[in-house]
Amino acid sequence: MSQHARILAHLKIYKTITNKQAHDIYGIRHLPAVIRDIKKHNPDLVITTRNDKGENRFKEKCWWKIYELQEA
Repeated sequence: MSQHARILAHLKIYKTITNKQAHDIYGIRHLPAVIRDIKKHNPDLVITTRNDKGENRFKEKCWWKIYELQEA
């Protein structure tokens, strides 16, 4: 199974994914590239991006992107 297929299957089940989840679960190091390719090969899919914020393990403020599959 390709990285694209794994991420697309994940999005269809859970609706969202972060870069950390993609790395921890699927070993994917650069999720934005995979999302870009999914969008390119599936123009009918709508995957949006939103930011979330919190703290890292050093208690420093940080932010990350959440990719979300929108319902058709």
